[in-house]
Amino acid sequence: MKLHTKLTLGLISSVFAANLAMAADGAAKMTMNNPGMGCNSMSMMPGDMGMNPVARAQKHLGELQAKLKLTKDQQPAWETFSTQVNDQAKNMAAMQDKKKDMTQTMSTSAPEHMAMMAEMMKTRAENMAKMADAVKTFYAALTTDQQKAFDELHMEHMSQMMHKK
Repeated sequence: MKLHTKLTLGLISSVFAANLAMAADGAAKMTMNNPGMGCNSMSMMPGDMGMNPVARAQKHLGELQAKLKLTKDQQPAWETFSTQVNDQAKNMAAMQDKKKDMTQTMSTSAPEHMAMMAEMMKTRAENMAKMADAVKTFYAALTTDQQKAFDELHMEHMSQMMHKK
């Protein structure tokens, strides 16, 4: 594999994984900044930031699948990839819930709070690495045109997230 292709795949993998995490993190930050703000009030916000991570992942997967027009031979790669995306989204939702609970109760000391946050960040980094691998593997199963479509949709989602903070 050419160095350019490896670098591109690595960058796309990292950016896609960051996309999912940033979207979930943005929603979590909104919750952290307004502890009384629950999922129902977040859903009134414009765009994908108001969705929970699982709903957002489902929406993005649906858009991606429609745009890629996968072949029968690509379906196993899609199933593996979409399972990982859904798992990542569920993990992010669980983290948001944990942050929300932690913010509302605040029954821990500062050192305990920092230790919990460090553990959450470690878990998040591990999940991001898994997601990056899943993107890289799935991306390799796509044709050049499908890769271009994947890149375009991904960059569109990144642009939406960056402008809806």
